[in-house]
Amino acid sequence: MALTKRIKCFKYLVYCYVVLLTVTGCAQIFIGTSLLWGHSGYYGIVQNKLWAPAAILLCLGPITFILCWMGCQATNQRKRCLLGMFTTLLVTCICVQFMLCGWSLAMRENLPSSVEIFIDDSFVEFLDKFSRTKVDNLHLWNRMQSQLQCCGVDGPLDYRRLSLPWSCCSRPEHAYESACDTHYKRGCLAVVSEQIKHRLLITAFSAAIIAIFQSLGLFCAVHLTILFGKSDNGYDNNKLSKKRQQQFLPLSIQDKRQDMPSPLSLSPTAPGHRVIKTSAQGGQK
Repeated sequence: MALTKRIKCFKYLVYCYVVLLTVTGCAQIFIGTSLLWGHSGYYGIVQNKLWAPAAILLCLGPITFILCWMGCQATNQRKRCLLGMFTTLLVTCICVQFMLCGWSLAMRENLPSSVEIFIDDSFVEFLDKFSRTKVDNLHLWNRMQSQLQCCGVDGPLDYRRLSLPWSCCSRPEHAYESACDTHYKRGCLAVVSEQIKHRLLITAFSAAIIAIFQSLGLFCAVHLTILFGKSDNGYDNNKLSKKRQQQFLPLSIQDKRQDMPSPLSLSPTAPGHRVIKTSAQGGQK
């Protein structure tokens, strides 16, 4: 009886834990999507790099939802193996998030050198095209300089003998015209590096905090798995003990049980009359 009460109590705790996992899965999807959306402003300039941590955090959201469904099914149907699989996969996801936190922090420390190489290569291509045409108003550099309010790699002096593009003007007189009175002073390398550092830091802390919250109910899931095992073992032991008791009954009692009459049945030819069918005895018809 005490075991049944404990199982019932821990089942409700696991249900609450599944609700918590659902909230963390929504947080993973929301944070991962927001970070990837912010990265899309300069993904082509950094050669589509440095987006992997946010993408992994986003992918863990649907996986968490699948684990929530698995946990509910295992708890409702009292499936010990499925609940153990749920716990194992959840521990794996938590470990992945802690690894993601460390990877994001390590990437953040090595960021300036890698981003500088990407931006320098992209800026050289932009200068070559800008010096020949000056009409590519939708180029990634024009969009980035306008959105991030920066100019060049290290500043406006990167253009030297060329006229500044319209995207460097803080208040352009006419749209897409290079002539302007005021322009942005800071370079895009510093702005992009700071934004990427900020997003990697958010990814690292989000992964760590979500992993900690997901670890809170692991004890309940593990303990419920153990209780299911004890319940199954107790049921099997009771069944085995009853079978042994029947085997060790005295022979006289077993013979009497075998000679007991079969249940009453109705005669199909005489409705309303009861015919008692007894076991066939020697010499009687």
